[in-house]
Amino acid sequence: MREKKNDKRKNKRYAVEGVSGNVLYTSDLEVLNLSIDGAAIETSKRLELNRSYTFKINHRGSCLNLRGRVVWATLVSKVNNATGTITPGYRVGIRFTDTLSEKATALSRFIKENKAKSLEKRLGGVRFKIATGEKVQMDLQHEYKVKKISLSGMLVKTAFPLELNSRNNIELFLNGYVLLINIRVAHCRDITTDGITKYDIGIEFIEMSGQDEKILQKFLVTLEDV
Repeated sequence: MREKKNDKRKNKRYAVEGVSGNVLYTSDLEVLNLSIDGAAIETSKRLELNRSYTFKINHRGSCLNLRGRVVWATLVSKVNNATGTITPGYRVGIRFTDTLSEKATALSRFIKENKAKSLEKRLGGVRFKIATGEKVQMDLQHEYKVKKISLSGMLVKTAFPLELNSRNNIELFLNGYVLLINIRVAHCRDITTDGITKYDIGIEFIEMSGQDEKILQKFLVTLEDV
């Protein structure tokens, strides 16, 4: 439904229901071992069993994105040798779900160039310990619901706040497609009802692919006469 009130926005905004997506947060992690099929990692973040996450390996100026599902997780403790403090952490088993064609080739090259001498024999093959200072990152996902949307931004509701003017990557689910968009947080307002706090967040679209923009445009056309 097109927004009835008159405003000076450069693009029409539409009220919608049933549209959602994820905000992607990036977290550093330690890779314990790695193979074409999966990896064992250690992270301070609790990952949900059977949920899929995106992993990014920055290697010699290029970025390899891998999709993986959590198949096991164990709580561990880490001791800071300098302070003696103990912090909780998690060791997690990941099974890759998209290491086909060029991604398999790139991952094989990364393992070959960065593997340590020691290796771990497994029923499904061999995993290598990684001897590298390469930075490995993982995207964590937090859901949002879309209240209003236009070609240039959205108003969404979430259970968590976002920092004003911060840049984030998001997924937007439209008609079976997953749009990947870089956004800026224009405003964030907390709303408390019955002791539960939610957040209305204004989002400005900064960058998306031409194909994703076409999908968004087609979706908005379907709302024009509703």
